[in-house]
Amino acid sequence: LDEEKTGAVTRETFVALLRSMMKVVKDVALTGTLSLQDSKALRRMEAGEALEVLEGPVKEGELTRLRGRAMLDGQEGWVTVAGNQGSIFLKEGGSTFKIVKETILTECFEIDAPPSEVRKIKESTRKLKLGEMVEVREWGKKQEGTGLTRMKCKVRSDGLVGWITTVGNTGIKFVEMV
Repeated sequence: LDEEKTGAVTRETFVALLRSMMKVVKDVALTGTLSLQDSKALRRMEAGEALEVLEGPVKEGELTRLRGRAMLDGQEGWVTVAGNQGSIFLKEGGSTFKIVKETILTECFEIDAPPSEVRKIKESTRKLKLGEMVEVREWGKKQEGTGLTRMKCKVRSDGLVGWITTVGNTGIKFVEMV
């Protein structure tokens, strides 16, 4: 459990182990209340988004719904897992990603280091190749100054933990949710 070899389990690791995630497989409305009849849509969740389960699932008539937090923007609300016609909107998953464009794993979030730190960074990085799998430890956030979106993760193949670029400053995606 001590992924970072610090002598303790970090808060991020503990939360990641307990967190229940769902992947949106078909566009679905995120609503303000459990009941669809009394609720307004807060926004539409698109296929490929991840949702952290906060409560449920519960039956609402013929629907199965749960309360969750959209990882894209932190918006909380209720979503339908399975519809009354057999439509499936959410499936388990959402915290595992596949590398789709080579990127590097670094020890720290900040990637634009002063020249004196560059050698240290080169010694503590590892290139992630196409197809490698990583598990989220901290969700992506934008690095001011570079425009890169970076995520803390654990590499499945060797257990290394660090930060990777998930979206470049021109919109290029380095990872894809599986």
